[in-house]
Amino acid sequence: MTILPRIKQRAISVGDGAEGYDNFKCYEFTQHAGETVYIPNGWWHAVLNLTHTVGITQNYCSSRNFDAAWVKTRSGRKKMAWKWLCQLEMKYPNLASRAKAMNARDEYVMKYDPVEVKRREKEEKKRRRKEERRRVRDDEGRDMNNSKKRKSKDDDSTCSGDGESCGRNSKRTHV
Repeated sequence: MTILPRIKQRAISVGDGAEGYDNFKCYEFTQHAGETVYIPNGWWHAVLNLTHTVGITQNYCSSRNFDAAWVKTRSGRKKMAWKWLCQLEMKYPNLASRAKAMNARDEYVMKYDPVEVKRREKEEKKRRRKEERRRVRDDEGRDMNNSKKRKSKDDDSTCSGDGESCGRNSKRTHV
């Protein structure tokens, strides 16, 4: 009950143009039985029900507000946006074309587009193959280094014939 007065007071105290309060206007009214209220797209609003109420809400999109609705939906509801685009292609091809043009303009890639899904899967397979080749190459390099170290140890154990301990790593002595 106290939030609306606080919002209005804050808007007055920070003045017009402050972040979040640009052109702030507050309309208060009582909606009576049988009346319909239309809240324009993008308007913040709050409802206080004074009695038991049945409320029906519907988000509305027309060709007039389509661009803003599309941009918001494609980024916030990715799967729904893909399904919506599919329906637009069948029923409203002109709006589907607008959506695709905005996607191209913004370099936006739809997450659930089958072409995009296939491209990402292909890219992932390529990345995994590259990683596997790198891992195998590293394993072969380790094997080669280990084999060189073993050969080096074998070389270190050769005796010079002077009766001293042979080589730096050798436990053998010349007899």
